Amino acid sequence: MAAAGLVLSFDWLDGLKNNSEVQPPICATSKSDKGTVSVPCLGYLNVAHTVVEIERPNQLEQISGHIAIALLSESKDKQAVPFSAFAETVYQKEQDSLTMTYLGRIGVSLMLRYHKTHQWAKGRRVAEFLSFSKINYSTLKGLFGNEDGASRCFLVTVATELFLLSGSIEGALNTLRENSWFLSSSVWPCDAADVESRTRVLLRLGERTSHRGTLEVLSHLPGLKEPNDLADVSNYCSVFNAHLQVCVDRQTLPVASDLVDFMLSKQLAVEPALLQALLQKLGRQNLWLRAREVFRHSLSQGYYQGVSAPPGFMALLVPCQLGEVELALAFEMFITVNGSIILQAAENDTGSLNITLKRTRSGESEYLSAGSRVLTAASVPQPKLSIQYTAVNSSQEQVFTLDVSSARSWLHHNHLWANEVWAH
Repeated sequence: MAAAGLVLSFDWLDGLKNNSEVQPPICATSKSDKGTVSVPCLGYLNVAHTVVEIERPNQLEQISGHIAIALLSESKDKQAVPFSAFAETVYQKEQDSLTMTYLGRIGVSLMLRYHKTHQWAKGRRVAEFLSFSKINYSTLKGLFGNEDGASRCFLVTVATELFLLSGSIEGALNTLRENSWFLSSSVWPCDAADVESRTRVLLRLGERTSHRGTLEVLSHLPGLKEPNDLADVSNYCSVFNAHLQVCVDRQTLPVASDLVDFMLSKQLAVEPALLQALLQKLGRQNLWLRAREVFRHSLSQGYYQGVSAPPGFMALLVPCQLGEVELALAFEMFITVNGSIILQAAENDTGSLNITLKRTRSGESEYLSAGSRVLTAASVPQPKLSIQYTAVNSSQEQVFTLDVSSARSWLHHNHLWANEVWAH
């Protein structure tokens, strides 16, 4: 009757409520001035729920489809979401699995329609109810034929975007977290369009969260947590480096450190200048644990190929573009890997360890300034190291000596943690 546009009388509804054979869960509603109400109305929604209860199970899908269509009908208040009143009534009266499944399928159809028509706030209210009532909507299908192709990934993305575009950043994040950031599986596969849509939504969400939140969002881009043939993770390098730049500039160094570690673990190229800037700031703020972790991880991933300190050779090679903090960390590593030889040397041993500053494509003035950085970096470790310029080798490269006694003193003070960091 409602779908056909017929006006429903409250007298008729009252008669239905008093019918002992039906006993529907119709909630009390207030009469309008004329004693009638136009579609859609709360009374009709409750009648629709009653029809679902009394009809045969094989007709539930068809009836639920009619309900979904009725719930999408425009009312005088275009901001109203009829599904809210309908769903709350159903939820209060019945919470069996069959009822919740079809309530969820109605919600999925409404979510998809509101998303398609850019009615973000309405769609968000539907998603909020489904989440509140613990209805796992991402595993349900809509009620209409053109919705059969919606994957589980797509439904999670739609719900996320409804929250995002209606202004609820936390709601968008919670939606992804509640669904374990689900993307694809053999049971619930996704296609290229799903991956593209998820990527677009995550990138937009990442722009509106905190620095730590952005890292969380970016780390769940398709193909990073789990391999995905539809995603080319190398395309993410620019957005990760852009966020690293922001974190370094704004001094959120713990987040920046975690970001670099994640990038290195996923073989995402880190811009060397940003890596150097991060290490320099970590050292200046005495965040040496973080600095050592980043430097060691970077070294293992080939970011400092010019740094060489083979155990037992008592010689260190460093490229001239290294900053003071990077040089200080290289000195720590150099001393530690040669620790057994240094500690066994006699106290009056006047021997030394060699440090060679390797040339790169930099100009002569830049190379000479690198020599000054080597001497300055010697005062960074605690206790300080004694390093002196000695000569130029046949390749016209500066050679320095590190005094054995100062290296031994440093080891005595730091060997407990140094072996854990540099000797493994």
